[in-house]
Amino acid sequence: MFRKVLLTTTSLAIATIVPLGVAHAQEARPDAAATQEEEGEAILVTGYRASIQEALRQKRDANAIVEVITAEDIGKFPDKNVADALQRVPGVVITRDGGEGKTVSVRGLQAGLTLTQLNGNYIASSETNDEASRSFNYVLLPSNMLSSAELYKTPEARIDEGGIGGTVILKTRRPLDLPAWSGFVTAEGTYSDTSAKVDPQLSGMISWRNEAETVGLLVGTTWQRRTNRSMEFSTESWTWYSDNNARSAVDVNGKALDPQPSKWWGGSGFNDQNGKHYSDFFLPTSVNFAVRDEQRERLGIQATAQLKPFHNLTLTANYFRFDLKGDYALNMLKIPEWNLARVSWDGNYAGGRLLNGLTLDPSGTIATGAEYRKLAGRAYYCNETQAAAGGKPSGGWGPDDCTIPTPQLTGGYSREKALSQTVDFAVDWENGPWRAALVGGRTWSEGGPSLNFRMSAKPRRFVNGAWQMGNSLSAWNLTGTPSATFSPDLQDNLRAGIAEIDLGSTDSSWKETSISQNYVQADVTRQFESSWLQSIQAGVKYRDGKVHRNTGNTLWYCPGTTTRYQNGCDAQASVARPEYFYAKALGHIEGGFNANVFPGIDFPAYLAQLKARYGDAVRYEEPDFIYNVGEKILSGYTQLNFKADRIRGNIGLRVARTKQHAESTDAIERFLDYFVDGPGGTPQPCTTEPGCESGFLKNEIKEKTFELNTLDKTYTDFLPSLNYAVDLTDRLVLRGAVSKVISRTGYTDIAFPGALNFVSQEYSSDRSAAGGSTDPGWTGSGSNKDLKPFEAWQYDVGLEWYFHPGSVVGVGLFRKDVKNFIVPVTRDQQVTIGGNTVTVRNFSTSANGRNGVSKGIELYAQHTLDFGLGFQANFTYNDTNMAAVMLDGKEIARSPLVGSAKTQLNATIFYESEKFLARASYNRRGELVGGLHNGLSIYSEPYQQVDLNVAYNITKQLVLSASVLNLTKEEQRAHLGNDTKARLWTNNYSGRIVYGGVTYKF
Repeated sequence: MFRKVLLTTTSLAIATIVPLGVAHAQEARPDAAATQEEEGEAILVTGYRASIQEALRQKRDANAIVEVITAEDIGKFPDKNVADALQRVPGVVITRDGGEGKTVSVRGLQAGLTLTQLNGNYIASSETNDEASRSFNYVLLPSNMLSSAELYKTPEARIDEGGIGGTVILKTRRPLDLPAWSGFVTAEGTYSDTSAKVDPQLSGMISWRNEAETVGLLVGTTWQRRTNRSMEFSTESWTWYSDNNARSAVDVNGKALDPQPSKWWGGSGFNDQNGKHYSDFFLPTSVNFAVRDEQRERLGIQATAQLKPFHNLTLTANYFRFDLKGDYALNMLKIPEWNLARVSWDGNYAGGRLLNGLTLDPSGTIATGAEYRKLAGRAYYCNETQAAAGGKPSGGWGPDDCTIPTPQLTGGYSREKALSQTVDFAVDWENGPWRAALVGGRTWSEGGPSLNFRMSAKPRRFVNGAWQMGNSLSAWNLTGTPSATFSPDLQDNLRAGIAEIDLGSTDSSWKETSISQNYVQADVTRQFESSWLQSIQAGVKYRDGKVHRNTGNTLWYCPGTTTRYQNGCDAQASVARPEYFYAKALGHIEGGFNANVFPGIDFPAYLAQLKARYGDAVRYEEPDFIYNVGEKILSGYTQLNFKADRIRGNIGLRVARTKQHAESTDAIERFLDYFVDGPGGTPQPCTTEPGCESGFLKNEIKEKTFELNTLDKTYTDFLPSLNYAVDLTDRLVLRGAVSKVISRTGYTDIAFPGALNFVSQEYSSDRSAAGGSTDPGWTGSGSNKDLKPFEAWQYDVGLEWYFHPGSVVGVGLFRKDVKNFIVPVTRDQQVTIGGNTVTVRNFSTSANGRNGVSKGIELYAQHTLDFGLGFQANFTYNDTNMAAVMLDGKEIARSPLVGSAKTQLNATIFYESEKFLARASYNRRGELVGGLHNGLSIYSEPYQQVDLNVAYNITKQLVLSASVLNLTKEEQRAHLGNDTKARLWTNNYSGRIVYGGVTYKF
């Protein structure tokens, strides 16, 4: 029914084009200025009111469905971050990084389906420590460089393909459009409640042109230092435990899950040490509490030169540079399942190791809490010999049966950077009815850490043949705000040296990515003055893009050897010295979780010790674990722009031919043995000799091989589009659009190197003996080179009532029929390795969804009273179906479209006078759909945020300003499954941020 309404409305509008084109019976719509003069004396508005009024004028005059954000003045964009500004228009949802907007998704489709362009061309952006993505990282871009941002929700043939969700075109300023010697200088300070520090920010721009307006130069720069702390809670690998895996896993309502999730390979429930048995429930493999500290710097540079040698010829050259670098420290306290006896043949299965009890939700199918405690007066056995002497069955006895190895203190320290650069040259020519443009350029980026170090420690140590405990209690609770409880003396015990370095979880690996694209485009326009056909546009564009990702390690060798210090050449390597930990527990934990004590690793101190003991680190680049993607795209278009009395619009066809090559080296690694076998096949005990770890002699044996995987495909897309606007009256506009759109698959979806790991039973048993189990069998991840690109038909219709200058009330209906979409999945998968088919547990990859539908309605309004009080408000409702997810030709699950949020509400109220501006903004995003984990969709719970902005004009040139982001200190929370919120996935808090500054304009 929804689609029929859209198609009927569109068909009726098309039917009116030709009659209106020849009749010329009615007058054209008066412009906004004329309408205002008819109603009385024109009111001159400036600042924020002028920017939203200009944005509304551009929206009204556009033929497509477009949202526009314009700068209030030179160097003064409405929000500190471009993504934050975009989220205030209907249908936009953003993700955040350290409290700042990072990526943008539109109308229920994930961020990778939003195409971001700078002045009409793709802009490459790499992450500082993540994989290459088609999404633009808005953290890189200073907002004060922009004059406007346009979001095209419906495409025109002249605009590059690639944005199923929408296309964001960011526009910068040009010197020939500005007065000579104009510009600004701004100095600001930034404060966050989680870091309790004030950081500086400086920015400025100057633009010059000669009197003849034939030569112009513009230079702008922004420098920012930012200190931030984020609190991050997460869970891992929710698994179903049952005494009988033939029984179906169920949701909280007792309904069998379809598909069935991965189940504990041991095929059993387990006991606690009080004799209670648990079966048929979900339990996370690990519960994690983390504090992330960031110190980063951002630099943005723009240089633009223009030359107008003739009145009809303009030459423009641009250079943009965006730098982001920083030091990042993540301190995480992990509570894994190490103190559980999870297999029925474990010697301590009946005794329950140190589990003191689980808390289950009301349905009894979800563990929402656990306590591990060493009870006074109870006998505990640390090895097979002690257990046998105590009359216990043999099998699996080790330090996890007598000590609490949690919290595992882990995390990492990294020095990261990302750089994005763009250079382009444009020629614009006009002669009578002809317009022509030629643009050529290159955009490239690179990113990755120079150091990415991971270190882990456990609160216990093996001294003189006996284990000492630094912690006697570890407990977690997921109800409400997640919480962790440890022994009150944990911090003091760590500083007393009661800890061991977990060398198996201490290493330094990194990844680097680079993205580049060369492009050239030619466009020509023929304008017509006397016909309903306003103009014909045609053009051709060639793009040659490359993506590369490589990995490597930072290594420290024992002196005089090529043996890593973790591999047994230093008997003291696992000794945890007190200075490796902070002298005091971490404070300023303002949200995200609660913890009675939070010790942290002093990573710089540990790294300094490594250098003092082993010398300078060796940076090693992996020759194999890489991937490359190449894309050569040739596209062309023809677009007809028409206007006949009260109807206007465009119709066009874009054709794009994509030649794609992807290659990756997949790794297969087998972990065969960890400790030297002693008598009876058990790990050989040791004390202080080299290679001694957790009381056993280490001799890790593993094998690693690589296999090259390639993809070559060529496909051609024909993308028709129609946009129309009908001025039903001087104030009422009807809009509609029909188009076919595509987005190419993500780089990592088709090229991420596969990693398959096999853990032998021997290796698993050895790691269990040391404390900290590694389940035997196959695990892994990899890309899916059979993925098909995103493809969709979309339909739009809207009605807009401009009841007053600068004011509107509107409604829009939209529908997207997505033939192919991509979902990240984690599931047990059959994989052929060396001619043998094996089951890879929790295999992470991507799969195609089929026949997804995103449909909804947008409501919006804007109005300003004459004395300066005004508001903006919009509401979006988006409904997506449960579409089939296919892998290897089989339906493995059903999922909504990834990135979809059912509701979104934005409201802004402001007051502006000649001297003063105050603005309060409220944003609420409904439940957001993520990928799949173990057959269950990840749902980000509704998130809301209140931001405040004030400004005072001391003079016309000198302005004081202040902003508060996240006034109410909101947290971002996610859970698994749509039957309950009890399977908590994440809960994060990035802080309340305060800005204050002064700007001088000239």
